[in-house]
Amino acid sequence: MALHTDVLVVGAGPSGLALGIDLARRGVDALVVEKASGLFPGSRGKGIQPRTMEVFDDLGVLDAIQAAGSAYPVGMIWQDGRRVAEHSMFDPAEASEDSPYTEPWMVPQWRTQEILLARLEELGGRVAFGREVTGLAQNGEQDGEG
Repeated sequence: MALHTDVLVVGAGPSGLALGIDLARRGVDALVVEKASGLFPGSRGKGIQPRTMEVFDDLGVLDAIQAAGSAYPVGMIWQDGRRVAEHSMFDPAEASEDSPYTEPWMVPQWRTQEILLARLEELGGRVAFGREVTGLAQNGEQDGEG
């Protein structure tokens, strides 16, 4: 089966999905391929950093990310089986025009991926699950020719 696409994105993790969204919104014919049969069901990470929040805002998924997560909880200090103090996990900076988000946001990776996939599909992008990339040829090259 011959398939043509201008851009092939390998991997439907958060980075691959975000790239797929950016390409789709710019009208680039792109296909995200993922070896697994679906999105990763677990969470390899749960912290969305402030700079990533800016990117998610630009990609149009920030509202959904904020609705799906929460700020980091207060850390507690225990001594002899009782809580003796609390501390902030992060000291937020002041928001500015250049840095509007000041604290990380907590969202499990599986939920972040669901949100990114929904946005990709909303923009007409697609993911081919159960597809493994085993080799690439650029500009008509095949088997090392060219």
